[in-house]
Amino acid sequence: MLVDAERSLCEKALGVLDGICGSDQGREEAYNHALTIPVLVRKIHRVSDLAMKFSVSILFKLCMNEKRENGGVLVEAIQRNAFEKLLVLLQVGCDERTKEKATQLLRVLNVYRSSVDCIDSVDFKNVKRPF
Repeated sequence: MLVDAERSLCEKALGVLDGICGSDQGREEAYNHALTIPVLVRKIHRVSDLAMKFSVSILFKLCMNEKRENGGVLVEAIQRNAFEKLLVLLQVGCDERTKEKATQLLRVLNVYRSSVDCIDSVDFKNVKRPF
């Protein structure tokens, strides 16, 4: 639903997802969905300030609670250019809470950054979704 949703719907969906990712079970569901990280990273600068705040908050919850030895969502976030987008976010400015989360995310992502190659963003227009 988030892939091509209009601004208002996207903000609401991200808000709900942010709440869901506050629990272990919600994060587990998010980890298991293939489009979670690509969509969240893509929404950081594309929708609105509110959507950006929710996207950073969700990424923060997922990355800070990652327990897999291979880095899991941390590696995937780096591959989707989250590191660069978070740096730009800090340069253009955001509220203090989002800035703190982005800074902590950058510290955690930096550990994996040298061992991971970034890949180009995926075009989600042709992604088939179950109805």
